[in-house]
Amino acid sequence: MKKYKGWTGKERLKSLHKTRKAIENGLIPKPKRCNRCGGTRGVRYHNQDYADRTKYPDALCTRCHLKEDRDKKISQLTL
Repeated sequence: MKKYKGWTGKERLKSLHKTRKAIENGLIPKPKRCNRCGGTRGVRYHNQDYADRTKYPDALCTRCHLKEDRDKKISQLTL
């Protein structure tokens, strides 16, 4: 995994592992529907803070996740 938004690949993998464990342990439900479009394909949790993946998870499909990241990048360029 590559570095992303200041987080190393190792930190991101550790965070992903924590999310999977939280789902397995019933702390958060497995994402089934995208919170944006309602789609059911490729839905995964998206979170702005890799330090605590279970705190503010947002279930997004791949398309909405990419759109979210693109829109954030554009808004940061215009600040």
